Amino acid sequence: MESTVEKVMQDILARRIGKEDAMKLYGGFSDEDRNRLVQSLRSLTVTDGAATQGQGGRKGGAAPRALKPIHEAHLDDVQKRFITELSARYATRTPTSKRNALEQQKHFVDQRKVAGLKRPLKSMQYQLTYARAEGAYLFDVDGNRYVDITGDNGVNFFGHQPEFMKDALRKRLDQGYPLVAYSEDLFESARRFCELTGYERMVYAQTGTEAVMWATRIARAATGKKKIVIFDGSYHGLSDTVFAMHGGDHHAVSAGPGLLQEYADQIYMVDYGAADSLAFIEEHASEIACVLIEPIQSRFPERRPVEFVRELRRITLERNIVFIFDEMVTGFRANRRGAQSFYKVVPDMSTYGKVPGGGMPTGIIAGQAKYLDYVDGGVYGFDDNSMPSLKRAVMAGTHTQNSLKVSAAVAVCKEMEKICPPTKACDYDTCDCEIGVLNRRTKDLCDELNAYFLARNLPLSLETFSSWFRIAFHEDPYGIVRELLILLLRDNGVETSTSGNNFLNLSHVDSDYRAVVDAFKRSLEALVDNGFFVEKIEEEADGGDVHVAAPLAPIPGAAPKAKAPEQAQPTSAELRDLVIAELRAVAAKSG
Repeated sequence: MESTVEKVMQDILARRIGKEDAMKLYGGFSDEDRNRLVQSLRSLTVTDGAATQGQGGRKGGAAPRALKPIHEAHLDDVQKRFITELSARYATRTPTSKRNALEQQKHFVDQRKVAGLKRPLKSMQYQLTYARAEGAYLFDVDGNRYVDITGDNGVNFFGHQPEFMKDALRKRLDQGYPLVAYSEDLFESARRFCELTGYERMVYAQTGTEAVMWATRIARAATGKKKIVIFDGSYHGLSDTVFAMHGGDHHAVSAGPGLLQEYADQIYMVDYGAADSLAFIEEHASEIACVLIEPIQSRFPERRPVEFVRELRRITLERNIVFIFDEMVTGFRANRRGAQSFYKVVPDMSTYGKVPGGGMPTGIIAGQAKYLDYVDGGVYGFDDNSMPSLKRAVMAGTHTQNSLKVSAAVAVCKEMEKICPPTKACDYDTCDCEIGVLNRRTKDLCDELNAYFLARNLPLSLETFSSWFRIAFHEDPYGIVRELLILLLRDNGVETSTSGNNFLNLSHVDSDYRAVVDAFKRSLEALVDNGFFVEKIEEEADGGDVHVAAPLAPIPGAAPKAKAPEQAQPTSAELRDLVIAELRAVAAKSG
């Protein structure tokens, strides 16, 4: 995808790209765009007195300094009082949810309840109990309404309780929902799904995790090889087959208790988008069964190495390696054909869940017949001498063809056909269907908030692709300020995900977008006003430049703090000056 001047400028200022990458992008611009980039960056290095007055009270035109979130170990009396008051307000607003979360844990096990847990915030870090959900909104048992941007972890694409889904499920409930027999819905869902995605065959699994596990098993059966290549930063579910951590030197290590190193030993973990990863895959092709990618990484949605992915396709085709897209998040959300429409690449198989299941527990593997045939032996006749042509890679599950989820999938496919028919060319960048409109509206929301963060010199950004975005703190990314932001957004009527990933859907209207933007601004202003962000300033110490934390402005009642030296690093202003100097040098040479 072509980089714009505005995006490169924001990436430089947010430190998402380094000088070398900035220079490469700069070199690809026209003379006019080069000049515009330099002028834009230059304009941000000097501000007038009025502008800087709100950035820590500085006067005289000094550039605003980089901010960072405060660490929970450094909370002062003002910040502790803010947390205490928020906690009291929060408990008054959601008493039933708090009581439920406290009392019901005796029997109910919740694997998510410790996500982001911070001791100073523990009294507020409980899940809400919802009474109902409708359209773009959630309603808790205490009568509070929230704009829902959790997206049910990416499942919710049409809003809560869409009529087409309720109709489909009511009909299936009236007809019964056997688990072992075929149904007309089963055949219809397979046909429609393949037509929408462009694949030849598909099979249901019970979850997304199971779909990935089965897809890798198919790849091993088809190639006779063992190793799986995955990429650092990707997430492919919790199966032992693929759940591991980067161990360095292209190897993986066990991700924690109960996960065996023997499984991790069958994984090569490499860097996404790196040239040496391509070389490593080619070098070890004789032992690699499959290359498994999240084409858009759910934890890093702005990593989009188009040429890298296309090169992966070439290598896997030439070296008998199965190429698998894990489209749990992008499938039916980014486009009718998911990330294929962005990269212009067709893998051998893709795995799906979330949106295609319409809210029912679902996993799907779709792909070329020569690979899916390993599930059932392939196509054969009943009244002739034909038999399955392949040995099966064993797969089974009681709920793989659950009638409720199959009927939900039929309903989703029909709705997707209305939105973006299979007969219509639907390109990610240009499609004018409802999905394309939603993608662009999500980008507009993120652009507005990122501009606000930049203007306030706040060290966070919203990284986005399609209709989802991720809250990314540039420093202390999982610290107390991040968790406070999530709580404050909820306090301002917006329910977010503790994972950091948030999703917009087709039921959100203009007022919901506005509510999200306003909630972010109010929440961050409260954090700034109460000293949860501090400046990085330079001081001479031990003969060298270091950075120390300083409050944005004197806070009445706050105890004075000793300044602690930190590791030296350039301020945002210094970084901008450095980049501008190099850009000017290149411009001078090319002139």
